[in-house]
Amino acid sequence: MSKKRIVTLIVLGIAIVAFPFLLRFLDRKRAEDYINRIGVTEDEEDEESEAGGGKKEAAPELPKGAIGTIEIESLNIRYPIFEGAGAEQLNMGIAHLPETAGLLQKGNCVLAGHNGSRRGTFFTNLSSIAIGAEVKVTDQEMVTHTYIVENTGVVGPYDASVRAESDEERLTLFTCAYHGTQRFVCRCRLATDNNE
Repeated sequence: MSKKRIVTLIVLGIAIVAFPFLLRFLDRKRAEDYINRIGVTEDEEDEESEAGGGKKEAAPELPKGAIGTIEIESLNIRYPIFEGAGAEQLNMGIAHLPETAGLLQKGNCVLAGHNGSRRGTFFTNLSSIAIGAEVKVTDQEMVTHTYIVENTGVVGPYDASVRAESDEERLTLFTCAYHGTQRFVCRCRLATDNNE
């Protein structure tokens, strides 16, 4: 085999191995760009108000296609939420299952995210969330509700309890577990200090 052919095969092999990492990086960057376009958080606004004479800039609108954001400070998670749970939505951020309650609405709102796939790390650390942790969801009108993690667990991939209806405002987060054979589920209740 010629030297040129060997070098070509090595370069091709490196490119094949590096491609998934490149896709993950690009998807993560796109999600971070979406978040950066949304604006500063309420805490940052408060700090800017105190330092800058009380002036607050209006938060810009969400990027095209995003219906809100999710933030779990304890896990360093902050991503846009997209309507629908297809590959396109899951590759850009967190997906809202359209057959469940809407963001900040009465009922069980279900959000799904990738877990360490080649397309993103969105909910990779979700399984380490603590009971009592806060999860913040912000909608298109920049209204934020805080939820408290009540319980977590692993269920089968077709377990209907993930989408179970509720008479109260609830939030359910889930991602793959055990190499996609199971689902890690995080169930949250609305915090009592939310202002409607």
